[in-house]
Amino acid sequence: MSEHIRLAICVASSGQCRTQFAYSLAGLIGSAQTFKFWPQVESVESTINVQESSVIHSNREALIQKSLEWDATHILFFDDDMLFPPEAIQSLFSRRHDIVITNYPRRGYPLTPTASSLGGKLIDTNYNSTGIEEARFGGFGVALFNADVFRKVPRPWFLPQWSEEHQIYTTEDLPFFDKAREYGYRCWVDHDASKMIGHAGSWVFKWPTKEEIENGK
Repeated sequence: MSEHIRLAICVASSGQCRTQFAYSLAGLIGSAQTFKFWPQVESVESTINVQESSVIHSNREALIQKSLEWDATHILFFDDDMLFPPEAIQSLFSRRHDIVITNYPRRGYPLTPTASSLGGKLIDTNYNSTGIEEARFGGFGVALFNADVFRKVPRPWFLPQWSEEHQIYTTEDLPFFDKAREYGYRCWVDHDASKMIGHAGSWVFKWPTKEEIENGK
């Protein structure tokens, strides 16, 4: 069965693009030009949308609107601090689900995952993890959507909510995934793709002090 794909690659950015991300995106674009990358696909068109501001939920709303106006069939989200090989994106497409995300670690130690299970626990991705697992929500750092999800789920998609229990606002992704589920769309974590990607953070390098050396730091 052949398929026509119109892929909108969407990058929500604060204006500080990581070199590793640019390298990963270039590698994906180069690989995606070959039909070997797209088994059983008759034709592929792609466009790249970048939305820059410090308001992440507004960025995502604008990116989706641009993608739908372009008549995208699929929307591939990246944050500009992610590292990924083309094979990770192939894996997301191979799952054939409307929402497939990756469970990348947050930027800090100890490493903690970004995806949460339906029961509210963090989803563990380790070297033994494989296949897909249903999630309540996760990050948009590397995430693939059937564009019809956004055609059928009404706006606003990314309206943060107030958590009385924790006395904080939610991130923008949790409200979206909960709303999508209300409209019948389930979210899946791709463990195989998750193990291929990285989340670029910041390190400060300096010579250790005498006290740090003596304390074994």
